[in-house]
Amino acid sequence: MSELKTANMRSYQLLMLSALSALTPLAIDIYLAAMPTIADALQAPIHDVEISISLYMISFSIGQLLGGPFSDYIGRRTSIRIGLGIFVAASTITFLSPTLEALWVSRVLQAFGGGLASVNSAAIIRDISRGREGAANLVRVIQVMMFAPLVAPLLGMVILKLVNWQAIFAFLMLYALGLLFMFHRYQPETRQHTTTGNLFQRYGVVLRERRCWRYIATVCSAYAGLLACITLSPGIYMGYFGVSDVWFPFYFALSVISMLIASRINLRLLKQFEPRTIIDLGQAIQIVIGAALVVYLLWVDQPAFAVIMPGLVLLMGCHGFLLSNATSSTTEYFPSHSATATALLGAMGFITGGLTGWGASLVTDGSPMALIAVMFGAASIGFVLRYWLTPEGEK
Repeated sequence: MSELKTANMRSYQLLMLSALSALTPLAIDIYLAAMPTIADALQAPIHDVEISISLYMISFSIGQLLGGPFSDYIGRRTSIRIGLGIFVAASTITFLSPTLEALWVSRVLQAFGGGLASVNSAAIIRDISRGREGAANLVRVIQVMMFAPLVAPLLGMVILKLVNWQAIFAFLMLYALGLLFMFHRYQPETRQHTTTGNLFQRYGVVLRERRCWRYIATVCSAYAGLLACITLSPGIYMGYFGVSDVWFPFYFALSVISMLIASRINLRLLKQFEPRTIIDLGQAIQIVIGAALVVYLLWVDQPAFAVIMPGLVLLMGCHGFLLSNATSSTTEYFPSHSATATALLGAMGFITGGLTGWGASLVTDGSPMALIAVMFGAASIGFVLRYWLTPEGEK
C-alpha cells in the first residue's frame, strides 16, 4: 500500500513539474494572436510589440543561468517559490501596462521569474530518479509541456474574443498563482547536497566535466534546428507555398504532434537502450532525411509542398529523441549541481538556437533551402561533435 501511495505521489509531482515546464511556452504563444490588438491599444507598431518575445527569451535565459546555481545553493522549493512570485507580480504589471515600454519591462521581469522557477524541473527529476528512470521521467514531463504550444494560441484567441487582451496576461497570473500554491503546499525539498562556491565556480564545476560536453553539443545543435524551423517555417509555409494563415497553425501543430509521438517511442526504447543510443538514432534519422531533402531541392526547380512539409515534420519530430536524453545524461554527472547543469544547457541551447534562427532569416530567399540546410547541418555537426567529444572508452 505504501508503494502505491509513493507511486501516486511521484506521478502527482511529475504532473506539477510538467505544468511548471509549460509556463514559458504558454507565456510566449498565448498572446501571438492578440498582437495586432495590443499594438492598436498601445498605439505602437506591431513589430515593436513582437520585440517583447525576443526580450522574454533573453531574460528567460538570464533567469535560467542565475536560477540554476541559486537553486543548488538555497534549494529547489524556495527557488521555485521566489521565481513564481516574481512571475505573478510581473504578470499583474503586464495586464495593467499603459504603454509599450511598461509592457517590455513587465515581460522581462516575467521571463526572469519564469527562468528562476522552471530551471528546477529537470533538477528535481535528477534528485528523485537516476539513469533510464530519470530520462523516462524527463520525457514524461516534456510530453505534457509540448501541449502548451498546441493549445496556447487557441486559448489566447478565445480569451481575446470573450474578454480583452489584458485578460490573457491575467490568465497567466492566475496560472502561475496556482502553481505557486501547489509547490508551496505539496513540493518537498529534494536537494540532497549543499553546494559551496560562487556562481562562476559552480559553472566551472560543470564545464570542467569533459564527459558532458558531448551532450551540451547535442542540446545546442538540436535547439539550432528547432528554433530555426520555428523562425522560418511561417514564411516558407505561408509565403513560399501560399498556405493560408488559417491552415498554418494546423500544419505547424503536426510538428509538435510528431515530437510527442517520438517522445512516446522514446519511453519504450528507454526500457531496452541507454539514452546515448537513442540520441544516435535521432541524429541519424535527421541526417538521412535532411540529406534527402537537400538533394531533392537541388534536383527540382519547384519543390512540392507534399514533400517538404512531411520532411520538416519528421525532422522536428526527432527532437523528441534528443533533448530529454541529452539533458538527463548531463545531470547524471552532477548530483550536487544538477540545477546549474540544467541552467547551462537551457541557456546555451536558447542562445545557439536564437542566433541560428536569426542568421538563417538574414540569408534565406524565402525558399525552403536555407531551413533544410540549417537543420541538416545542425544534425550533422551535432553528431560529429558528440562523437569527437565522447571519451575513447565509451565510443
